[in-house]
Amino acid sequence: MKQYTCFVISPIGAEGTELYEEYKDLLELIIIPALEIYNIQVKRGDHFVNDEKIDSSVIRNIQDADICICDISLPNPNVYYELGRRDETGKPILLLKKKGSPQAPVDIATRRYFEYEWDGRYAIREAQNHIRAFVEPLIEEGFEERGKSATLSDIADSISRLERKIDRLATKGGTAVSPAVTVDAPADDANPADKLKLAVMQTNVPLAEQAMDQLQYRYPEQKFYDQVVRSVASMGSERAGEMLLGHAREYFDSDVELKKKLDYLASMVTYATKRDKSESILELFLSCCKSLEIQAENEAPEMVVTIYNQQNRLFHSIYLDTRNTEWLDKALSALKKAISIDPRNYMYYNMATCYYAYGRSNGEIEMFQLAQDAIERCLTMDTKDDKDHLEMACKIYAKLKNPKLQDTFDRFAAVNPIRAKLIAKELFS
Repeated sequence: MKQYTCFVISPIGAEGTELYEEYKDLLELIIIPALEIYNIQVKRGDHFVNDEKIDSSVIRNIQDADICICDISLPNPNVYYELGRRDETGKPILLLKKKGSPQAPVDIATRRYFEYEWDGRYAIREAQNHIRAFVEPLIEEGFEERGKSATLSDIADSISRLERKIDRLATKGGTAVSPAVTVDAPADDANPADKLKLAVMQTNVPLAEQAMDQLQYRYPEQKFYDQVVRSVASMGSERAGEMLLGHAREYFDSDVELKKKLDYLASMVTYATKRDKSESILELFLSCCKSLEIQAENEAPEMVVTIYNQQNRLFHSIYLDTRNTEWLDKALSALKKAISIDPRNYMYYNMATCYYAYGRSNGEIEMFQLAQDAIERCLTMDTKDDKDHLEMACKIYAKLKNPKLQDTFDRFAAVNPIRAKLIAKELFS
């Protein structure tokens, strides 16, 4: 069995202090037992005291480790610095936080973490299980070589996949992994509609679910699903998402206006992509699309475009999960149908994205050329410079060594200077 490495980022403290003993227990009672079954070697900063400066040795190990586990329970500058150095690699990292510990600073307050406890062997076992739930998909998929040699596109892909995996942890039982609340939680007797607005603003899933429970019997059913369940499901809530899917057939068979049904379909796709459920909802989704196409053809044929675009979104999401280009074919087919009815700039952007992904997967220059044709159509239709459209154009031009790259990059830098600085080396190397 191949041996992997895990570096633990945490406060350490002087040997013999309460802080030292607590984090030694975290290491020896939770993290090491959780990972030993995978033949993962666990390291921590105090394991690297040698002739080198400890800082450079620790940072090298943080960046080289297959995975990192970072405890953010205490406000510790070294921990935050080491977390930042890990983040710049784009490699897997799991955040832990002790229940009842101080709120994390605003820079990381909205990141997901697992909240662990020390109140008995069951709590310790639950913490171990959450760590394993994070690690198992990585081992099954294979740890990718990242770090300094990784391109920023690779890092973005890695982060996207990891966010979906971390979201899945909340489905495995126990304490939910959720963003921290960035302001004081509202009182229990607060207006639930206000609670929902606050939850959406903060992306606070637990608060949104609490508001949803309170609103369920105050709103008529259609209003409840249109205004509450859809919003909470789109945030990634498992409970709201399953309610949304469970009610879908009844909703699409009802006399609800077509526009609301299309919004409902879009929320299904958003939920599925966030929760890594794109394949599992496919049969239901296609059945709903068929029903909507019949209604649209009778009432508003131009709205069929929206249905095809949602198909593109779901098929592309399945491709990101599976890396099977069959799904890119399906996504492109849906986009071509939409464009044949009503071509719009965002459709050509989506088409360029699909062809670019195709080119990256098989290295065929023809795919990058098709991506170029699509993005240039998109750019000619834009009424103002769009940062996403321009970035995609830059990436495609870089692959094709197109002389338009410099001028397009200058336009991109004007609308998104920070991102432009980040990708400049990748584009022009």
